[in-house]
Amino acid sequence: MVATKPFRQARVIEGSGDGLWGAAGDVDTMGMSVREVRALLASERKPDPGLLASLARDPRVTVRRLAYSALRRGGDLTFNEEVFRCSGIRFLAGADEAGRGALAGPLVAAAVMFDPGVVVEGVDDSKALTPEVREELYREIVTRARSVSVVFIGPGMIDRWGLQRANLKALGDAVAGVGSRCECVICDHFSLKGCAVPTFGIPKADATFQSVAAASIVAKVERDRVMMSLHRFFPCYGFESNKGYGTEEHRCALAAHGPSRFHRFSFRCVPEGDEDERLWGP
Repeated sequence: MVATKPFRQARVIEGSGDGLWGAAGDVDTMGMSVREVRALLASERKPDPGLLASLARDPRVTVRRLAYSALRRGGDLTFNEEVFRCSGIRFLAGADEAGRGALAGPLVAAAVMFDPGVVVEGVDDSKALTPEVREELYREIVTRARSVSVVFIGPGMIDRWGLQRANLKALGDAVAGVGSRCECVICDHFSLKGCAVPTFGIPKADATFQSVAAASIVAKVERDRVMMSLHRFFPCYGFESNKGYGTEEHRCALAAHGPSRFHRFSFRCVPEGDEDERLWGP
């Protein structure tokens, strides 16, 4: 299922936009060795954006990882995103998922696209934020983003397809939902093959780029709301507190009560349930 909804255009900060950092093509790094790239990045407190943009597109995996590490050290999620706009890209989407390792409940993926120059203060990896802060930022994100897309994959489909295929499907559908203006996508860790626009799977992208961090917040808040609703129907599992993850409390409840129809039967620590409790037929 894909749920998409455009939101009103956000305010653009003055002085931001195309050409802010120059063109990535101004920096030639292909002739540099990995050692030279490492030394160059270590020598600069805040590397030139054009240099980082070139390194982030380098065909060598080690060079790209060095660029991503340099971006994380900078700590400015908005600046890091502008690096990907050095080649004339205006509309960039970030995508992330929540609930990948849970024993119960849906896998939720979100994609968020901001206009160039928009800054949402306080946005960070959702795991680093309290539930109260996530809710507050969620409201600001959906108000100020150009587009937000959310996708839910239920436990039955996770069991049928396998977790990784379901994860990539959710991310791909979320990206497709942000609209045709999207020119580039950054995902947390996973790259999306066959996507209509360039995609970058970057480790710890949810703590490095504003749009990915925003997507992680949206996905987390949406999933937590689902689990809070499920708690009212299945209070014995403690979904209100564990959100479906494999806490000791949750595992003890599984041992005592068996799984519900919202558990993921393909996960090793979820015991087999009765056939009529499953979400699919034989």
